[in-house]
Amino acid sequence: MTVPAVPPPVSAITLGVRDVERSTTFYADGLGFRVLNSIPGEITFLQIGPGLMLALWNVSSMPGEYGAVGHGELAPPMSLGHNVGDAATVQRMFDAAVAAGASAINPPTTQEWGGTSACVADPDGFRWDFVWNPAFSVDDDGTIRGV
Repeated sequence: MTVPAVPPPVSAITLGVRDVERSTTFYADGLGFRVLNSIPGEITFLQIGPGLMLALWNVSSMPGEYGAVGHGELAPPMSLGHNVGDAATVQRMFDAAVAAGASAINPPTTQEWGGTSACVADPDGFRWDFVWNPAFSVDDDGTIRGV
């Protein structure tokens, strides 16, 4: 088996959600992602970045393809994030997410490493981090620096 020199980029992230419409409202209205397609009660596809799609799939439908999945008492062990250009954007995204139904986990806070971060939980408990890291950058060719 030949392994490619550069692995393919992640092109889709799927979250198993309890209420597709509620989650669609959160991700479209709260975080500003563009809805690509939606089948009410079943699945919504949103564009969340260049060539990157988020699928919000009714968790009860997932076992047919993914096997046993579900939500427990603790948050799902996954975090998604936005790296942004300044601390004010962290605050703005945090406020918009909470206004759209997110639970505040950590308000925007200046961190010891010199940036600002905040965390919310979407309607199904998935964590979203909003981070401004003055050392973080993405080159024109997509190379990430300062992580």
